[in-house]
Amino acid sequence: MTSQDADLREVGPWGQAVALSFRFLLAAAVAIAAGWLVSNIRQVPADSQAVVLRFGAVDRVAGPGLLLAWPRPIEQVVQVPSSARQIQFDITRFMDGQQPGVSSTFGLELNADPRLNTGFLLTGDSSVVHLQAQIFYHVTDPVAYMIAGEHIAPALQRLFIASTVDDVASRDLDTILVARPEIASRAREAARREHLRADLMEAVNRRLERLAEMGDGLGIRVSRVDLVPSIPAGAKEAFDSVLVVTQEAEGDIAAARTNAQYTLQTANQNRDRITTDAAATAEEIVSNATSQTASIAALAENSQDMSHAMLMSRLYYDRIGPILRKAGRIETVGPGGTAHILIPGGNK
Repeated sequence: MTSQDADLREVGPWGQAVALSFRFLLAAAVAIAAGWLVSNIRQVPADSQAVVLRFGAVDRVAGPGLLLAWPRPIEQVVQVPSSARQIQFDITRFMDGQQPGVSSTFGLELNADPRLNTGFLLTGDSSVVHLQAQIFYHVTDPVAYMIAGEHIAPALQRLFIASTVDDVASRDLDTILVARPEIASRAREAARREHLRADLMEAVNRRLERLAEMGDGLGIRVSRVDLVPSIPAGAKEAFDSVLVVTQEAEGDIAAARTNAQYTLQTANQNRDRITTDAAATAEEIVSNATSQTASIAALAENSQDMSHAMLMSRLYYDRIGPILRKAGRIETVGPGGTAHILIPGGNK
């Protein structure tokens, strides 16, 4: 028997009860103190990291693994996603006023309340397009991410919407989605459609960097943007009608070009024929004129040494003979109506 047991017998039952209660409370206090000392010792998951605050000030950032920290309120541990973890964030403002589950393939209806049409954006060519968007981001500054906390979601909504409004307003509809199949294969529009998501991602990241420079950073960086663009309901039918009319116009243009080519070929043939006929007629006229003026030309060559009177006499004698031979007869009428035959005709 120990001395403590002997002491307990001497103090009586009440003393024994008090002593046992004291021992129990002491053991409980020791257990509670031990639990409090190890309360902040925890395991940080592989996809997370921990920010340790000591008396409210940031003390350190710990990676995945076993974290040894002083209990509260000495140190406080806040777990945030690791930099390798991709976090998905839906832009819900673009779906305000829309019925859930409606496929964007057939277009979304415009709401009668303009305040509920935030998902419809005006393009650079005055068209209207609707966007469904998802953002994927990762944490780059765990301390800033922890401080931003619940403000990250609304801030991302505003930053993405502002970036989208600017970017969509600088593009036409065909560089956002395939609205007109007849020009879908154009290289410029296709390239800009491919760059739309990357451009939006860079625009959001630029705004995040400006916030960080002003000391209000969110501690995140956007790594991917997923978009589902669509046109309002009813617009697809209008574009289909435009496509039909465009195809008909292209058919008419092709027919007109065929007719123009046929008319051009016919005109070229007529031109060649007229040119050939004119050349032949001109040669014939020149030949006749040359033959008719041959005697005069020959006479002109020999007239250099003749006087004017001799030239005129020669011309007269050369011409009068053929003329008189062509005449049947020549008569002159004198005074009193007397006729004199100068050259008897061939019938006399």
